[in-house]
Amino acid sequence: MIGNGQSAGMITELGGFAVSLINATGAPTVKGYLAAASPSVDKAVELCQIDIPECFGVFLHSGVEVGARAWVVMAGLAEVYYSGAVNRDWLAASPLSTDSVPVTGQANAIPFPSPPFSTDKHFAEIGHVLQSIGSAGLAVTLLHFN
Repeated sequence: MIGNGQSAGMITELGGFAVSLINATGAPTVKGYLAAASPSVDKAVELCQIDIPECFGVFLHSGVEVGARAWVVMAGLAEVYYSGAVNRDWLAASPLSTDSVPVTGQANAIPFPSPPFSTDKHFAEIGHVLQSIGSAGLAVTLLHFN
């Protein structure tokens, strides 16, 4: 752990870098859901909204109550919750209204686009999928944010 005894940051078992922030989502956290800065609570996160590419991490655990500190993985490997099936080597992205199943807080994945690359999708990119899954659920993803 990194910090002054308050566990400001840590490396997860999977190999991601996580920080501790306040859950301001309005509900207990869900592992792998996308987190964005809260506009109303200091040092807090809410769920990433559809068509707003401001995601900067994913929740490490489920069940953290509103107002409590939750670990948010911001880089490296993490399990991300996808709204549908994904294939390894696809791009991971925050939800857009043009997705087949856009869900607040859930990631989407797309095959690599052909040139010219879509600027909108580039800014929504959150990483690279490293595990295929056949339906909605968690898949290992290498996180990075544009």
